[in-house]
Amino acid sequence: MEASRLKTLILPLGGALLLSGAAGAMYYYLTRRDGEESEVAPGKSSMWTSVKVEVPVQAVGVVIGRQGSNIRLIQDSTNTRIKFSDGEENGKRMCAILGLPENVRLARQLIMKAVDEQPVVEVSEVKVPNMAISRIIGRNGDTVRSISHSTGVKVTVVKEEDFTTSPSSSEDMRRIILKGSKEQIEAAKIQLLEKVAEAEEYRQKISESASKMSLRFRGRQGTQDSESSLGSNGGVHQEVLSSSSTDKFIEAYVSAVNSATHFWLQVVSPRAIDLDKLVTEMTEYYSNEENRELHELEKVTVDSIVAAKFPHDDSWYRGRVCSFSHNEEDPRQNQVTVYYVDFGDTETIQMNTVCELRTDFLKLGFQAIECFLANINPESAQSEEAADMFEELTYASQWKSVMVRVIGYQQQGITTIPCVQIIDTNGPMDIDVAKELVKRGLASFDRDPS
Repeated sequence: MEASRLKTLILPLGGALLLSGAAGAMYYYLTRRDGEESEVAPGKSSMWTSVKVEVPVQAVGVVIGRQGSNIRLIQDSTNTRIKFSDGEENGKRMCAILGLPENVRLARQLIMKAVDEQPVVEVSEVKVPNMAISRIIGRNGDTVRSISHSTGVKVTVVKEEDFTTSPSSSEDMRRIILKGSKEQIEAAKIQLLEKVAEAEEYRQKISESASKMSLRFRGRQGTQDSESSLGSNGGVHQEVLSSSSTDKFIEAYVSAVNSATHFWLQVVSPRAIDLDKLVTEMTEYYSNEENRELHELEKVTVDSIVAAKFPHDDSWYRGRVCSFSHNEEDPRQNQVTVYYVDFGDTETIQMNTVCELRTDFLKLGFQAIECFLANINPESAQSEEAADMFEELTYASQWKSVMVRVIGYQQQGITTIPCVQIIDTNGPMDIDVAKELVKRGLASFDRDPS
């Protein structure tokens, strides 16, 4: 035997060295980690074998593993090469195993074990309050993806139902489809319930913040110039309502009323907490006489944003100067008419109850959204009785929410004002406010309400 045939082989890639003799001949074969067969010495590869195994389509993912981790582990541990066919037939995909007979048998056993032990895939449906969906989905879907990755469950949030005819927003339920093993689904449900609990807790905070707001004065409010009533950054929150699709209801408070067809809303959102905090901070700050002197108005100008005391609860709010009058004989009687940009109220108050607004109090967008009642002829609903009934039907200034939906828009100057439908969902039956006003003979439709 030639010495060269007995030389030591160095296998840098790892693998198996097979020695086989026949008629005094020696053969060396190297099976590399990448599955390729290399002949080191003259001979045959008849010792290698290939076996095909049918794997159910639903089990292929389990056999392959995340990013191929499981199939690589089987190949490395059995020194075989495994490849799945691209197509499927009768719900199965063909898996070819190449290697030494004993290695192929071991690889086949490991594959079949993975198939047999794969978890039974179940499909489950859970319903969660519609108000919790944003917290479940998270920013750009981050939260729902995290739930899916941590539990191994495929989570599908069913597209929002059409609430046009039944807009009980806070009670509406959204369906979520979970697909995975029983254990995985249970783990996903626990995380979903945690998010629902967080949403409910946050909603409770919003409700508590609203309840801290005093009942506003329910007198008629003067009509503001819509071109300037939003102030310098009031349009930020107005867009929240104006950008809503016309088939979606939003929960809101009616914060001020000018007539049965002209009013102001506050959208129920986490900003209610921010506004409550802002009012508290402003009231504490401007209740201090030294601070008021520091921010005393040297000159009053129309449309300027100021800090103004509300005469009915002694709290301080943000306002826009609408007009002012000077009393030369008694400056203490100087008066300013202020539009409260977060509520929609308009009050005429003493000059000494108006101060410069600290700039950091402007960070929160103005919350009052000027609206018109859709489908109602404004001229038919100008009576005090109609306005009183509208306030009663919408819980105006009582911080009890109603559902609103944008029907269209009305242009006033450079401002686009939403025309909305209002539904009271607090009772056993939903009440359409516009239809109720017509039913009571306090208004008439300007077009077919259907």
